[in-house]
Amino acid sequence: MAQALEGVRVVEFAAGMAGPWIGRLMAYCGAEVVKVESKNRPDVTRQYVPPWAPEMGIQSQLSPWLTDWNAGKRCVALDLTQPAAVELAKHVIATADVVVENYSVGVMDKLGLGYAELQHVKPDLIMLSSSGYGDSGPCRNFVTWGPNIEALSGLSTFSGFPTRQCTATQYAYPDAVSALHGLFAVLCALDYRTRTGRGQYINLSQYEATVGIAGHVLMDYLGNGREPRRLGNGSHHAAPHGCYRCLGEDRWCAIAVASEAEWERFCAVLGEPAWTTDARFATGRARLAHVEELDRLVQAWTSQRDAYEVMAVLQAAGIAAGVVQNIEDQLRSDRQLAAREFFENVEHHRKGSVLANGIPLGLTRTPGRTGRAGAAMGEDNDYVFGELLGMTQPEMQHYIDLGAIESEEFFTTDLTDSTD
Repeated sequence: MAQALEGVRVVEFAAGMAGPWIGRLMAYCGAEVVKVESKNRPDVTRQYVPPWAPEMGIQSQLSPWLTDWNAGKRCVALDLTQPAAVELAKHVIATADVVVENYSVGVMDKLGLGYAELQHVKPDLIMLSSSGYGDSGPCRNFVTWGPNIEALSGLSTFSGFPTRQCTATQYAYPDAVSALHGLFAVLCALDYRTRTGRGQYINLSQYEATVGIAGHVLMDYLGNGREPRRLGNGSHHAAPHGCYRCLGEDRWCAIAVASEAEWERFCAVLGEPAWTTDARFATGRARLAHVEELDRLVQAWTSQRDAYEVMAVLQAAGIAAGVVQNIEDQLRSDRQLAAREFFENVEHHRKGSVLANGIPLGLTRTPGRTGRAGAAMGEDNDYVFGELLGMTQPEMQHYIDLGAIESEEFFTTDLTDSTD
């Protein structure tokens, strides 16, 4: 069955999630993605291996991050400090439609692989540069990592509970947000090229992408002069609204009652105890004014019940409720994910078949597929340089001898064969 991006080729110079996740999604939709790395500049996630010891070296097969964020890609190893390697990279790019990179600003230019140079190699090339702050402005050369972008974007200002210090999400949120922005930009550029025959350069700022998702906060400040407040699991607009403790160790259910009609149904589910008719809870505004007492009373009910029971009875009454699930719950107990066959079995270089998250794009005519998990560095040298570029084995060996192509043997280590 044909796939949506079949026939599109992407060359990726990227690490972490912000750049690689773009290639991951495109590969899922049928694009051929060639990931370029070297032993001196590996994707940092190759080193995220148990027991979380980067000094143990490059061992791609054992990294959950590398396995997921780089599934479906062709992986080659080129030492881009060698001029011969840069020339080989240009030959690969000449066959491609898109280049994705998230190196620090100016690195690709220094390597001789900036957009101005690559336009001579491939005039209709689309090139996405995803940097922390964009390629201009006073912060353009700042060192970038997810938490510092999250902090600057303002997300940390209104994350967490009002009685505690600001809290980060403990997830690479700016990476995911900027990757989705970058993917959309690349697809727009591909459509534009189809209509005009012209490529373009995409200058993406991960910082701006993250600031942009909180546009409502800016509008509220400009319109009403209000700074955002940390509400924990609460809401400006609804109560009860939060995560409530249930039976069992660390078991919770999230509940959101968004209207007066829902409040009436919520009270009915609880058996309409006397407190539900208290004047303090008679209106939405009153419930918000007395939310701490309301939350205490709601939790007195939920704490006597299984979290899945709470979700079931409230959902049956048309009230939003969801168990706070852990990974084991998702894998073993989540009937919704199972019914939609969300998890996929993918080929793993060292582990055989492994279970992985699906990509929920929902394409019905051109469904995607993951293919194999993240490959070993240099694993696809023969395919890319041999089949794609038509090089002979003696020619490839010449570049290996020069140090331009790094063979897979450079990256073999004897770490414990486990992803646990």
